[in-house]
Amino acid sequence: MHSRLPALLMVPDLLPGGGPLNGRRWAGQQLLKLWLSLAAGQELPLLVADPVGLGNQIQALLQSWGAANAVSANDLFSTNKVERCGALMVPDPSIGIWSGWRDAFSTPASFSLIGQIHTLCTTGAMARIEELTAENILNWDALICSSNAGRAVVEAVLSQREQRNAARAGVAVSRFRQHRPQLPVIPLPMPVTEIQQKLPDRLRARQVLGLPAEADVVVWLGRITLYSKADPAPTYRMLERVAQQRDRPLVFVELGPDDGEGQVQAHQQRREECKHLRFLRIGGSEPVSEDQKLLALAAADLGVSLVDNVQETFGQSVVELLAAGLPVVASDWDGYRDLLVHGQHGWLIPSRWCAVAADASVPLGWQHRLGMQSYASVAGALAQLVQLDLAAAEAAVLTLLSQPKLRQAMGRQAAIWARNRFDLPVVAAHYSELFAELEQRRDLAPPEWRQRQPAALGLDPVACFAGFASESNASLELQANAALDPSPASLHVHREQLWSLLQACIPPAQHPALRQALEIKHGDRAFLR
Repeated sequence: MHSRLPALLMVPDLLPGGGPLNGRRWAGQQLLKLWLSLAAGQELPLLVADPVGLGNQIQALLQSWGAANAVSANDLFSTNKVERCGALMVPDPSIGIWSGWRDAFSTPASFSLIGQIHTLCTTGAMARIEELTAENILNWDALICSSNAGRAVVEAVLSQREQRNAARAGVAVSRFRQHRPQLPVIPLPMPVTEIQQKLPDRLRARQVLGLPAEADVVVWLGRITLYSKADPAPTYRMLERVAQQRDRPLVFVELGPDDGEGQVQAHQQRREECKHLRFLRIGGSEPVSEDQKLLALAAADLGVSLVDNVQETFGQSVVELLAAGLPVVASDWDGYRDLLVHGQHGWLIPSRWCAVAADASVPLGWQHRLGMQSYASVAGALAQLVQLDLAAAEAAVLTLLSQPKLRQAMGRQAAIWARNRFDLPVVAAHYSELFAELEQRRDLAPPEWRQRQPAALGLDPVACFAGFASESNASLELQANAALDPSPASLHVHREQLWSLLQACIPPAQHPALRQALEIKHGDRAFLR
């Protein structure tokens, strides 16, 4: 274990039950498991907004996983424990926001901030990337990119903002670029070994799912949505053509949740148009269990994932397919090209933006930024402008189905590749290397970054609105007006929540001063009972 394990920020929606299971929540739970492995049985340092309630939830989750680690739940009003940890890991790109917390309660060189990208195409995600050039983010901080394609997006956005800032300031762009955070490419941790150990027997899996032993079985893993994953219609059309050329049944197993009743009906109509291709739908309106997923993976001959959406930056479902020993026919798109080697673990299908995509791009992006169009609508519209080489996909699927020895050899290589590249212990080692590098960079920080910085005015409303008051000398307190009548009891009922909030934000040593301030405001000496 690295000598100092960074504190990990945990939020409720990353835990089971925090919302519908999606890629980000799944990744958050895998990240917590990675932290457990790095802690090696020692206390788990977490930063939580609610150390009691949320801390207890996390402790219960760890116990359900069989982990005996105690949770050290650090609060949000002190950086002392985080400084001892050396870094804070935030499971999203918002380290720019957290630099304000570091400035307000500590010094910029006191610890590193480590973020992680997921979907980059939302307004919120893009704003978090853009603000990295305007906040106290330094070269001992890091934003982990899950793929080279994701990193290229982050670099392009940062470069444009740095160039604009340099031009406005009349200085060399290197002045801004020297503060850029590290952008390591580290894949998301995946439970590859666990998947491989739990895979059931192929024939038994087919029997349980009602699949013919002699059938060709192709599996898709993920949401069925044309808005924020992939339009399934081209895949249906391609597999229907493959089915027409095979002398045995071809079953397409779709494993994952639906995305809206209207889409369910439309996708079902597309399925009914396929006269040769059979379908097995697992999930839909009900969550897919781990047992169902393992059965489908074990029963399949190969996986297909012709994603066409800008929301994807990694592709956890593709790694799960590879881990199960399945060759994958995937689109050569975004982070997918990092997940498998073309010709060794499957095939990457060429993708391209159509000619009119550039004309629609800025109008769509502007409507999304204004909130006129939802993220899902914009992502779905952009996906309609992405073209995949369906003839190449058809040829790849036909080759794999008609050459079982090649398919099985690719599957064996895929399983080894997934274990050596994406398994949790492998990714944990990359994290440990990053922690050590950031600590070395932090040790070399110039003296000026070891000094306290003024908190951003947006985080300091009293300083920000100091001019609202007519008296500027805060040390001269007004005296209580003894002539005022005592406050009615109802005053406490309506204001105790506000007083409790103030009491929680002010150090205990200052509570007498707070009491005096409230007595002066209300002319009553029965406060903060």
